[in-house]
Amino acid sequence: MSVSDERPADYDLAESWDPVEAAEADELTGELADLDEFLRVSAELTGFDVPELRATGMADEHHRTALAHRVRDEHALVHLWYVGAWPGEAPSSARAHDQGLVWRTFRATPPGAAAPGHGSWAETPRGGAALGGAPLGGAALGGEAR
Repeated sequence: MSVSDERPADYDLAESWDPVEAAEADELTGELADLDEFLRVSAELTGFDVPELRATGMADEHHRTALAHRVRDEHALVHLWYVGAWPGEAPSSARAHDQGLVWRTFRATPPGAAAPGHGSWAETPRGGAALGGAPLGGAALGGEAR
């Protein structure tokens, strides 16, 4: 049921429709009609457990998205959870993008999702000193320290 990683980028699924594979896809889609089963399968595929997937707040929205498409392979579900969008489509919402598992994997914040706060540009970045250890302003920028 998985898509081969050797398919060209311009591969058209409609041109290679196989009735046996379609029946298997219908079976998978039927299994995923239940939210709990969708989350169980998603947990297996993503490596995150069901409570972690629920904690994203995207379980219902991703479930609806998956049901709106004929799920033919697991790669699309993984893409949906990690990126917040069905492959080839834009994220269904800014929230879907911001809650993508990719950010949790890298322990990062999506750009523009959380403001660092007023005046944060004047503070030394977390985990390191500014400009090679020298304080901002003074000699590090070629000026005189005051």
